[in-house]
Amino acid sequence: MDPVRHPAGSVCWLDLGVPHVDVAVDFYAGLLGWTVAEPDASGYRLAGLPGGLVAAFGPAEDPGDPYWTVYVGTDDIEASVRAYTVAGGTVVVPVTAVGEIGASAVVRDPAGLPMSFWQPGTHLGTYASGEPGTLAGVRLLGADPARTGAFLAAALDWRMLPDGTVAHAGRTVATWTPHGADTGAVVGGHSWLVEFAVADVPAATARALELGARQGAPGTDTLLDPAGAHFALTRARA
Repeated sequence: MDPVRHPAGSVCWLDLGVPHVDVAVDFYAGLLGWTVAEPDASGYRLAGLPGGLVAAFGPAEDPGDPYWTVYVGTDDIEASVRAYTVAGGTVVVPVTAVGEIGASAVVRDPAGLPMSFWQPGTHLGTYASGEPGTLAGVRLLGADPARTGAFLAAALDWRMLPDGTVAHAGRTVATWTPHGADTGAVVGGHSWLVEFAVADVPAATARALELGARQGAPGTDTLLDPAGAHFALTRARA
């Protein structure tokens, strides 16, 4: 099955920067069954399943604990970055063309939470089919419905709804947990948590721990990979 283009305004890709890329590759390949390509000139390594690419790994560029970077797709990356900064965000890495595969930009919200934009060319994004090993969704942890909600509405035209979902153009693009909740992965006020689909959550959790993961905060489903990046596992839809 060929990957399809994600609707603009939805999460379309993710990657992880870590100090020891090979360790991360071995962990996620062992847990999620990914096949990981050899590194390109910059050390970036693409990971995939038979259906398509799912994520990527690269050398860490930011200080502190590693984290999964969330990419939001756009049809006009210059306009998206402009709207983000007008709403109060800042640009970390300006719009950069990546050959024919697309263009990216890195931004931060007013609280310092990083996010990236992706305007696809030949690379359409992650293969999010609902099958085991694919991206199941993203959660915005520790969000303030008033402050964070107002920013997301202005910057991305996202709506934080009372039912715990985040919507864009009538589609659910993420979920959120409130500020002050025991999320176990909140840095700088709020943070992203990526969820990967697995066939059996208890069995996959046990496998993750065998491979070097740690349990997150008590009472949460958060796991920390061997490098300290947070993630969660959820039951596959397909």
